[in-house]
Amino acid sequence: MQRRSRVVHVDDDPETLVLVQLILDGEPDLDLVSCSTAAEAHVAAAAAVPDLFLIDVMMPGTDGPTLLEELRAHRVFAHVPALFVTAKTHPSDLEALSRTSAAGVVRKPFDAATLVARVRGSLAARVG
Repeated sequence: MQRRSRVVHVDDDPETLVLVQLILDGEPDLDLVSCSTAAEAHVAAAAAVPDLFLIDVMMPGTDGPTLLEELRAHRVFAHVPALFVTAKTHPSDLEALSRTSAAGVVRKPFDAATLVARVRGSLAARVG
């Protein structure tokens, strides 16, 4: 039996958390851990190293790029792929996100097929 891939999803919007859960819970080889704050994400990641981070960009307190930088400071998370989820789609915003260590961006609003494809693509490309 193949190990299930663990995805840690961080978003301060409860509706987005539920939507992602509904989409990814339908994938039998994925385990989703939902977090509504950066602090919860740190705890979830430390409990069991995830195979992918799915991080909202705009969150109160610690924003997505800062959270990813904090996670990358720990060697164990250095090669865990991350996707940002954002409604900020201005070219300058996307350019700034492309300069981070994230594997890519999922634009809000997204559909189930797009989210699953991006998650699977990032998991398949995982190195380390």
